Amino acid sequence: MMNLKIFKGFERFGDHYPSEAVKYAMGNREEAIPELLEILEYTLSDVERLSKDGKYLIHFPAIYMLAYFRETRAFDYIIRIASLPDEQVHDLLGDTITEDFGRILASVCDGNIEPIKGIIEDSSLDEYVRDQALDSLLILLNNGVVSREQLVFYFKELFNGKLEVDYSSVWDSLPRTCSLIHPKGLEDDIRKAVADGKVMEIIAGLNYMERQLHRPVKEVLDELKEDESYSLISERDVYSLEGWVGVDFDEDFEDAYAEEFEDDYEIPFNIPFKRESFVGRNDPCPCGSGKKYKKCCGK
Repeated sequence: MMNLKIFKGFERFGDHYPSEAVKYAMGNREEAIPELLEILEYTLSDVERLSKDGKYLIHFPAIYMLAYFRETRAFDYIIRIASLPDEQVHDLLGDTITEDFGRILASVCDGNIEPIKGIIEDSSLDEYVRDQALDSLLILLNNGVVSREQLVFYFKELFNGKLEVDYSSVWDSLPRTCSLIHPKGLEDDIRKAVADGKVMEIIAGLNYMERQLHRPVKEVLDELKEDESYSLISERDVYSLEGWVGVDFDEDFEDAYAEEFEDDYEIPFNIPFKRESFVGRNDPCPCGSGKKYKKCCGK
């Protein structure tokens, strides 16, 4: 059992989101952090059971608040979550895996990118977790924690032996990631990966790469900084949890809600994604923007 004070009684809150407790914790950081860390320790101590418990959701605000607080003691817990078996990590975090996990990693790592590299390179881990770890490096670049030169060197290592050829989402994302930081110095590695069959040409986005090569490096990097998808966890992210954690949308409601608002409004909830048969959330967008489908036309 956990010894909670701020979140006492909300261990299994279901659809009764602990709004006031979250608000209090956000305003009392030093008091809240030990309790939030205890929640993660407890979650991981019995993750097989708790990941299957539909009402056990307290780890969501805990993770997001610790990320917002930039609490480095949470980094080990987040790495341990990333290292869980595929089914467990998805049962535990759901859409957070493909939406915010990279932002969470970047928010708590304090510049320690070696464990992040370990996730990217470990073919036994969930491919979308690894994909998000790759994204976290771009977030760290945007925040001045790593340099473009560091990433170019590391991405070259990935292309040339550090990344196992497992035809995973990581391989699909690596060329696009290179293009997002400007592919200068990496273009030959990308072309060779395509020629060697490590990644399909249509997925690698060679046309996008060529367009990026004709732009100034600074312009490309400034554009990346403006993309909120590659930002640290914010206060808004913490408070937005109330709109979707514990909310259960049935398919009829999803379709009706999406149809009603698709022309004029951005849907304010993180409605569970229904995978299209022809393009996945983490695949490059067919429009040729170079972004992932989920961050472009699939929003």
